[in-house]
Amino acid sequence: MRRPFYGWIIVGVSFLIGFTESGVFQNILSIFMKPMVDEFGWTRASVTGAIAFGSISGGLLSLVIGPILDRYGPRMVSFWGILVLSLGLGAMTFVNHLWQLYLFFGIGRMVAVGVLSLSISVSVANWFVRYRGRAMGITRIGDRLGSALLPLMVQFLILALGWRMAWGTLGAVVFLMSGIPALLFLRHRPEDMGLLPDGASPASTENGAGNTFTEECIDAVGNEAEPLWTRAQATHTKAFWTLTLITSLIPFLQAGINFHIYPFLTDQGFSETTAVFILSTIALFGMVGSPIWGMLTERFCIQRLLTANVVGNGLIFLVLYLAIRFKFDGALGIGIIFLLAALHGIFHGGRNPMIPVIWANFFGRRSLGSIYSLSNPFYFTANALGPIFAGLCFDLFGSYAFPFYFFVVIFFISGMVTTHMQPPKYPA
Repeated sequence: MRRPFYGWIIVGVSFLIGFTESGVFQNILSIFMKPMVDEFGWTRASVTGAIAFGSISGGLLSLVIGPILDRYGPRMVSFWGILVLSLGLGAMTFVNHLWQLYLFFGIGRMVAVGVLSLSISVSVANWFVRYRGRAMGITRIGDRLGSALLPLMVQFLILALGWRMAWGTLGAVVFLMSGIPALLFLRHRPEDMGLLPDGASPASTENGAGNTFTEECIDAVGNEAEPLWTRAQATHTKAFWTLTLITSLIPFLQAGINFHIYPFLTDQGFSETTAVFILSTIALFGMVGSPIWGMLTERFCIQRLLTANVVGNGLIFLVLYLAIRFKFDGALGIGIIFLLAALHGIFHGGRNPMIPVIWANFFGRRSLGSIYSLSNPFYFTANALGPIFAGLCFDLFGSYAFPFYFFVVIFFISGMVTTHMQPPKYPA
């Protein structure tokens, strides 16, 4: 019998890393925000600044990590990153001053976005070409599952043991779930083990199986025909800068929503438990959306899919905001909110695999870490500014109306930009 393709083990380990990486996502800190603000008297904007510090630092760190991943692979890079992340979360147990929040949580966030997120994307893209969409979609279920389960765990621990012990427990969970598997099983590329991407046989590669090229769209490419872009070549293309713009607009609104949806729900009169369940609904249905949209990228033009995703998500979020703000009484109103939260999760979760897939489809595997990491300072700066923008608007106006309507506009602008994006032409 033919042995199972080792790339699926890479997917499994990346799934676990994604799960634990979600321990420094915006929705986790948002649950800790109110008890910490109540104890120390900090403002919401000052707490969101820790997200900003970690995100921007992580974007800069990824410029160094990208070439290291291309040259040495993800195994030791991921292991040390997970160790530092877990130590940073554990150290949050001892926070008494705002600068300590920025130091401990900020460093953990920096490592998660600058090392682990990039490592996941590059690892899976290196092992798959034809089935890259579904592999990335399955991988990204991990951070959606973490976003669903970790808030429930954190909320339970805060109520039972207090917010300090909740941070310490979160740090231990992060290391135990992903640190050892990353050290034991991660590998660089299939060629290093005498394999080919997707588990293909040499005969199928020689015959060009799976090679698909069009002028307007790249959906899946075979091993032989895949372009070998360098970092310098990529930065001289219009596609690189258009894709960088798109992947900067999306995290601006996405991070702002993720961080402030929990306090928005509790401000509107929802109990803390109900608010966490709504967050978990978004994350759980993000798990559904991730593989669905990932597999669709193998059959349809990924640029058009991304356009449909961001425009559709903008409409869904607008209706969700209005439903929360002017909710109906009784079970009907709550049911509508949970339905819209599920749809929001499907679209939001579906974007997570699409972004790294489109980068890999456009520029190939050989220098993907170096090329993809160049966009990360823009990506994570936007990711940092979204929550700060919404927090400042709340502090100024006492409401989330202006920032949330603004995020809807950014959804539509992102869709318009995506419609004009074309894959790069490889230089002769």
